[in-house]
Amino acid sequence: MGAPAWTAKEISALEEMTAKYPLPTVARKLNRSVSAVFLKQQRLRQNSDMITRNTLSKILGIENRTIKSWEEKGLKSIKKKPYIMYRHQDIICYMKEHLEDWNAARITDDSLFMRFDWYQEKKKHDVVTKYNWTEREESKLKFLRHEGYTIREIAEKMNRSESSIKYKLYRRN
Repeated sequence: MGAPAWTAKEISALEEMTAKYPLPTVARKLNRSVSAVFLKQQRLRQNSDMITRNTLSKILGIENRTIKSWEEKGLKSIKKKPYIMYRHQDIICYMKEHLEDWNAARITDDSLFMRFDWYQEKKKHDVVTKYNWTEREESKLKFLRHEGYTIREIAEKMNRSESSIKYKLYRRN
């Protein structure tokens, strides 16, 4: 990772400032990104071996709905109102058993996974895939759909997953 490790002095300052200032102010005063400060706050606040769904989605660079679908495939969750939590070990086991479900190139903080050989190997081979849509792609999607192409055909023509096409079509309406 490119960011420097948190020092004890920074963590102490973070804990003091969190009660007084909004997140962007704390990030600016610590010379850190808002995302880095948010993730560090989450880690300090939560039980050390648990993580929230929102934090997990930020770390993995995926949508909350994707993690929810993983629960249906076997990822164990714990409901601690108002949060959905996951044990680190459960996340690691799921990811090891379902390598096809995630992209190592999109992970923003791999401190939880970097000690595992299977993760290191996957990271060597995964590449960043398209995620954000350009205006041109949205126009092409609308055009193809209007012309009567199926979701599968559009996905193939645009080099995107079918779920990405469906999500964009249904979210737009």
